[in-house]
Amino acid sequence: MKDELFPFQKRAVADLRKLAASALRTYRDIRVPQVISLQAPTGAGKTIIMASFVEDVYFGGHDIIEQPEAIFVWLSDSPALNEQSKEKFQLRADKLRFNQCVTIEDASFDMEMLEDGMIYFLNTQKLSKAGNLSKHSDKRQYTIWETLENTAREKPDRLYFIIDEAHRGMQGEEAGKATSIMQRFLKGSSDLGLSPMPLVIGISATADRFNQLVGNTTSGLNKCIVTPNEVRSSGLLKDRIVITYPGDPQKSNDMAILQAATDEWKKKCAHWYQYSYEQHYAKVNPVFVIQVLSGQGEAVSDTNLDDVVGGIEERLGKHFQEGEVVHTFGSTSTLTINGLTVPHVEPSDITADKRIRVVLFKENLSTGWDCPRAETMMSFRHAEDATYIAQLLGRMVRTPLQCHIQVDEYLNDVRLFLPYFNQATVKKVIDELQSTEGGEIPTVIDEEALGQAKYAVLSVHT
Repeated sequence: MKDELFPFQKRAVADLRKLAASALRTYRDIRVPQVISLQAPTGAGKTIIMASFVEDVYFGGHDIIEQPEAIFVWLSDSPALNEQSKEKFQLRADKLRFNQCVTIEDASFDMEMLEDGMIYFLNTQKLSKAGNLSKHSDKRQYTIWETLENTAREKPDRLYFIIDEAHRGMQGEEAGKATSIMQRFLKGSSDLGLSPMPLVIGISATADRFNQLVGNTTSGLNKCIVTPNEVRSSGLLKDRIVITYPGDPQKSNDMAILQAATDEWKKKCAHWYQYSYEQHYAKVNPVFVIQVLSGQGEAVSDTNLDDVVGGIEERLGKHFQEGEVVHTFGSTSTLTINGLTVPHVEPSDITADKRIRVVLFKENLSTGWDCPRAETMMSFRHAEDATYIAQLLGRMVRTPLQCHIQVDEYLNDVRLFLPYFNQATVKKVIDELQSTEGGEIPTVIDEEALGQAKYAVLSVHT
């Protein structure tokens, strides 16, 4: 790996190596499918842990024999999440060959068996009955199910089937669909002619639902757990999330709260600039993330975008330059907002583009997005969106420099402004955040009602 792993990550990789080797031996001896559940809270670097594990499988180490012919299949429920994971593999795992990571495309993929020594990325949207991968055609001799079955039958000693975010879709309206897709790889499917995968590794921040599903199969279950305390002590997560909301949402002026959020972001920019200058670090360039409403009819958004951008500029006392404000709306077209050209960007590209200062979005930043530079967020969404906001907030608790800031405690906080929430609905956000991002998320969460501030700076941590 290009980056040095934290001690808890090294321990998790070592545990995975031992569990995977034992699971494959067990399958070879008694032909019982095996499952490994990797549970790690937000910020633990689950993809980095898996990338290091994959490298160790291919190239060996002091406690593992190299297996250059190993085959990995990485399954997720989002194309954007798949691409982000693939990009992390290619950027961080420096021992992998060029083009060793392959995205399975429904238009061109046709193989009797998966090729040795390759890492395949697949998303569940391509596995529906109506999808091309599930059909024979003039250009496709083998369906994806036949390819997987042939590979599992002929190469069970080298096939690693990985399910990313294994807990997702296991509740609500998506539960039936997600569970049935997952069960195809855990239980097999007679309709599709698919046997259970010899070894499945499920990755999740909250693995309880995935583990319960495995408990309803004949597979053996092994667990690899990264605890919140391990991540907390590493400095990878912010110390505190401060959620600001109006005392009475009925009397709330959302533009006044936008001004407060802008002031907070401006202050955070100043603190980061001072810290980077004094400590000789590269400039962090904090990002201000603003969630706006969806649009009715042909409207881009029911939130007045001109007022949003204009209000921020007025508070800053200057105009934005082109490229500093971007959007991630479903439409990929460039917009003109308050006289400013606002281009569309993919969520996964935000972190690397240091020109970006403000991001406007609706609903597509909770997946395929990892941006430690996101320091301040405001949401124009209403209280019924607590679950979604919690999922998004879980992506914002990572520290930009991957360490705790000793000399400026203010830089260890992330701020969220919710003009349409009250104390009860903020509590829902907190509960959802803790339940979806790893039980006790290793971050202290404080509340602050406008006009009734009870926020106090903590002392410097030892």
